[in-house]
Amino acid sequence: MTYEFTLPDVGEGITESDLLKWHVKPGDVVREDDLLCEIETDKAVVEIPVPCNGTVHSLQVAEGTTVKVGSVIAVFTTTDNQAVPTATVKSAAHAMPAESRENQIIAVSPAPTFQAVSQAAPAQPVHATPSTRSYARQQGVALERVVGSGPKGRILHEDIDRHLAGQANTPSAKAPDTSSVKLEVRPLAIPVAGQQRRTPLKGLRRAIAETMVRSVSVIPHATSGFRCNAEAFVALRQRLQEHLGCRISFTAMVIKAMIPALKKYPYFNASIDDTSNEIVEHGDINIGFATHTEEGLIVPVIKHADQRSLAEISTEIDRLAALARERKIPLADLKGGTITLSNVGSHGKHDLVGRPIINHPEAAIIAMTRIKPQPAVENGMVVVQQTLDMVTSYDHRLIDGVYAAEFMESMIAIIEEPGLLLAN
Repeated sequence: MTYEFTLPDVGEGITESDLLKWHVKPGDVVREDDLLCEIETDKAVVEIPVPCNGTVHSLQVAEGTTVKVGSVIAVFTTTDNQAVPTATVKSAAHAMPAESRENQIIAVSPAPTFQAVSQAAPAQPVHATPSTRSYARQQGVALERVVGSGPKGRILHEDIDRHLAGQANTPSAKAPDTSSVKLEVRPLAIPVAGQQRRTPLKGLRRAIAETMVRSVSVIPHATSGFRCNAEAFVALRQRLQEHLGCRISFTAMVIKAMIPALKKYPYFNASIDDTSNEIVEHGDINIGFATHTEEGLIVPVIKHADQRSLAEISTEIDRLAALARERKIPLADLKGGTITLSNVGSHGKHDLVGRPIINHPEAAIIAMTRIKPQPAVENGMVVVQQTLDMVTSYDHRLIDGVYAAEFMESMIAIIEEPGLLLAN
């Protein structure tokens, strides 16, 4: 029988991906979980495994093509009983009206659908991608015991994690996701002229563009700037590096200084749920840090930053940044951020910072410059002082200017008296 393999939802809510590279060709004999191809999602490159044992009959998509989730990308000849015969798929499709067939192929539900399962219910087929099945085997989880939250009940990695954590597998229904906002403006065509070079806006750069438009469309940004005395901050870093015998980054130290302020002023670690008009105060402190790559900006996330030491945070920054620059960072390390820090001073001699754009749906972002000597007034005298300039943009629906100033002053107090870092 033949098996038409469709581009799977890798569990991050994507609707399309760019197919970067095939690792098989027609006629190849393959086994389940062999490497089939590489796709590029919003911010990472993901390896897609072969779904069954058999022979590659044909590849339906050329490298470099943007493919909708649910579209057929490869056809296999197989004797695998778990494979779905092409005839069955086609007959089911032809039984529907043309409009329904199109939706069946490319549409992605805007919100997960959950289904309660009774222990007395008859066994149902398990819907999961090969990578999810492999993950379940690694974790020792029987997929039959897990309720999927993906489209049509497909089991995702997060469902396995929820099962392992003993959380309820029957979440309440969610409101439709209306967070993806499009500007109601007429597209502007740029006339073809001169020595233009046109490149498709795709992959990471397209994801960045969509995120920025969504952020400035949904969130009313307000921005405030601050300067602090970093003399003691610089001296402490030197002592810590000598004592610990490892590199401690200023980014890690600022993240550490953010944590007490985030606990004291929780709206900086919150979001507005636009589908339910609720303020969501996040229980976890997951701090993203902007990382420059050749393709564009990526924001890895340090999970549970408040539970990590300064040395652990610094090591995690180096590890995640290296994976991000190589485009090998797992998608899980790019998700779940509650606030973002951008160190614009780590690349060049930036003396000024404009308005940083919030990483929606977070409520705030902080941008820091490089620490540098600047004139300052002490005891009526002008002196040269190591200073750190910072700018914060915040969601003005949730955070007022005074609240933002109090948050930043709380954070600056630790930077100027960095011995307080030891108390966290």
